[in-house]
Order: sequence, then structure tokens, then C-alpha cells
Amino acid sequence: MGTAFFLARKFLKPRRNAVSLITLTSILGVTLGVAVLMIVLAVMTGFTDQMKEKLIETQAHFQLRSPFGVIRNSDLAVKMLEQHGVQAAPVIQAPVLIQYGRSQLDTQTIMFGVRASDLEKHLRLKSQLQRGDLVLDDHRVIISRTMAGRWNLDVGDRLLLHSPQKLTSLVQLSPSGGVKMNPAGELYLPEEFTVAGIYELGKHDFDRMVLFVGLDDAAEVLDLPWGSATSVLGWGADPFDQDELIEQLRREIPGQYVLVTWEENNRQLLSVLDMEKRMMFFLLIFIVLVAAFSITNTLITSAYQKTREIGLLKAIGGSDRFVLAVFVLQGFWIGVLGSAFGTLLGYLVLRYRNGILHFASWCSGRDLFPKEFYFFNELPAHIVGTDVAIIVCSSVVLCTLGALLPAWRAARLDPAAALRYE
Repeated sequence: MGTAFFLARKFLKPRRNAVSLITLTSILGVTLGVAVLMIVLAVMTGFTDQMKEKLIETQAHFQLRSPFGVIRNSDLAVKMLEQHGVQAAPVIQAPVLIQYGRSQLDTQTIMFGVRASDLEKHLRLKSQLQRGDLVLDDHRVIISRTMAGRWNLDVGDRLLLHSPQKLTSLVQLSPSGGVKMNPAGELYLPEEFTVAGIYELGKHDFDRMVLFVGLDDAAEVLDLPWGSATSVLGWGADPFDQDELIEQLRREIPGQYVLVTWEENNRQLLSVLDMEKRMMFFLLIFIVLVAAFSITNTLITSAYQKTREIGLLKAIGGSDRFVLAVFVLQGFWIGVLGSAFGTLLGYLVLRYRNGILHFASWCSGRDLFPKEFYFFNELPAHIVGTDVAIIVCSSVVLCTLGALLPAWRAARLDPAAALRYE
């Protein structure tokens, strides 16, 4: 086998040059295929991991909800969860209309009513504050930096919160058609809030939509009784390993509650990300497959060029299996070298990915990674050892298989005919 390895390496280069151009092209094809696969899978993995981290940062590990929409006694629900060794906090979450300036309205806003102590403990919002303080009492509101720029507001400015439920209660559809005032509806005034702080979590969809107010102020906006909540958020020891805890809670909590985990809340998103990663691998492996076909062409050419050498090998006692091994090992060597260079190239591109992305954006004059669509400020990436191992092994196997046809042709050569070859 050692002799076959030696001859395989020798046959990859011509007599007068250190490197064959044909061999170099084959190695380059494998290099690019491996690098592209590694980069795409690392970016997809990084995107998924960072998305999960942001979901955990902006959501609880699980939520306790009521089928009726409102938990009347939220403190009782909190104590029930804390008895199982988890941390819990009541929240009121609902869409609201924001009126700022004189007449401007913003309809894409979610009000998050919570106690300031819970906000600091679980979301660590104080460390994310850009300006102002973490104060939520006395009709104070904390908005995001994105909102502050969109609404042209700063700390100390005021805005109005409208409840959609209260607005819709003012009118009703007439049975004969049209809209009329609801006789049972009551005139109401929106709640005025003062901006106490401006935060930025770095998850664009969250920063674009969510503002924070006090729990009692949120109840007042929605006309809910004090002490109630739309859900109770819970945090366990490990959000990625909580199956046993969730099973125990579902067994012991009363039937008037529904328990939903963060994974169930985002099942569709997580499934799409996982499917995209698998589809990317399936599609891009064809790049390596094309490189394997180029290796077949390279080795067919090599077999013709080495016809006399093959005849000499067989004349001095080399078996068909030995000649077959020599040419198969050539494909193996090309796969190994291409995979090694491809892994190195992929690592370098991933390491400097954001610099490359910013340079490409500068050259093209457009943002190639808009955070409005991808929700992150920078391109994420996470190199997983098992993914790299699968890519490298797949590449080496495909390149080795690509050498079988020319190897079989070389092994079938007649020694006498080969020695007469000119």
C-alpha cells in the first residue's frame, strides 16, 4: 500500500513541473466546493443559534396562560410556579396604538406591562439602556432606540397609548349596513406616558415593536383589574433541557391554565431554519459532485499519459488490483488536499466575514445584510466540528469514487500493448 501511495502522488504531477495544471484545477474545484459548503452551513448554524439566543433573551422559557385570555389572580399563579423551583413574573402583553407629535399614529407596537424588578432580573434591560433610567411607575414608558428614531422622541418626551379594544367599543356595525356609534360605548381618553428610558437589545423585530410600561399602568390602559395578567412567564435552569420540568408542571398545574414553551411558541420558525440548513447542504453538495466529475476527466487524461508506465508496472509484476489502487488513491489525494485547502479557506472567510460583507456593501453601494430583514446587526456564523467532518468526509468519498472509472480503465490495460504505446 505504501508503494501505491507513493506512485499516486508521483502520477499527480508531470515530469518537468512541480505541479500539474490539470491537477491544480481539480484541487481548486474541490477547495471551492468545500469552502462554500462550510461557509453556508456555518452561517446557517450561526443564524439559528443566534436566533435562539435572542428568542431566549426576549422571551421566557415557558408561559402560563389562561384559555379565557386573562389570569385574574396572577400572584397565585406565580407562587404555584415558584413552588417547583422556577422563577416567574406576571406580564400584560397586548397591541396598542401610539400617538406621538400632534396627530401621528403608529399601529405596529406591542405593549409589555411588567414590574421593573422583573424586567431587570430576567431581561437584564438595565444593561441595554442607551439613555435614561429603568423606571416604570407613575406612567413611565421605556421605548427602543428604533422607536425613538422613528417617532423623533427622547427621554422626557410624552406620547399617548390607545387601547384598540376601547376604540372598537365606541362603534358598531349597523344590521342594515354602515357604521354607527355604540349606545353602550363610553367616551374615553388615551393614557399619557413619559419616556423614561431608551433601550436596544439588538434583535431588530423586537426593538421595532416592543415598549415597556408598568404592570398596573398596562392594566389601566386595557381596562383590566389590578393584579391580573395576560400570562405568567417562567424561567427554569436550562431552556434547552427542560422536558422533565415541563412534563412535571403540566401534570400538576390546574386545568384552568395552559403551559406553552418557547420552542412551541417558535416551532414554525425553528423548523424553517432547520429545513433551510438541510436543503443548503443537499444543494451545495452538487458543487463537490461536479468537482468529482472533473477529477474523473483528470485521471482519464492521466491514464492516457501514463500508459507506458502502467505497462511497465504490470510487466514487472504489478497486479490489476495494484494499478487500480494507484489511480483510486490519486482521487483520494485530490480529495484530501482540496478538503484541507477548502477548510482553511472557509475558516478565513468566516473569520473576516463581516469585514468582507462591509467591503462588498461599500463597493455595491447597497446594504447586503439589512437588519430589517435578518434581525441582526452583523452576519452570524458558528463552525460546528461535526458539520466540517461531514463535509470533508463527503468530499473525500466523492473524489475517491470519481477516480474509479479511470482506475478501472488503467487496470484493464494489456502490458504488451501499453509498452508499444507512443
